[in-house]
Amino acid sequence: MEQEPLDAEDHASVRLAAQRLSTHHDTGSLDEHLQRWAGFVAEVEEGIDAMWACQFDHDARARDWLHDAWPILTERVRRIHQPQLDALDERFRAATAPITPLGMTPAEMAERPEWWLYRYPLRVTGDPADPLPPAWSPEPDRIE
Repeated sequence: MEQEPLDAEDHASVRLAAQRLSTHHDTGSLDEHLQRWAGFVAEVEEGIDAMWACQFDHDARARDWLHDAWPILTERVRRIHQPQLDALDERFRAATAPITPLGMTPAEMAERPEWWLYRYPLRVTGDPADPLPPAWSPEPDRIE
């Protein structure tokens, strides 16, 4: 499939997103942030090491930049990248479960704009004695 060519306005929107979001997010291009999200999704699918369970929420924030950038990007840039983002999001949903509600119903959490922050991995690796966050309930499968 041939990719639709980007024009000057499209490139400017990608630069503007990177510039605006650099003050409260990691720096990088749209492609770099898509790659970070893809890398994290692959890690979640393989199983998160229980030793790093406390890092899960921080690592899931790789998706934040994409969420914040989307309204800044032109319609053409969004249209080109939306299928990749949708596929990654679906893989993440399949490899995770909703956390135990913290004052919200599961439906309310699913409707939140930052839905990825209200999920936990279904698979963990590492030492079975390593504690997992209480919100990860029922406990994920422990794999070797």
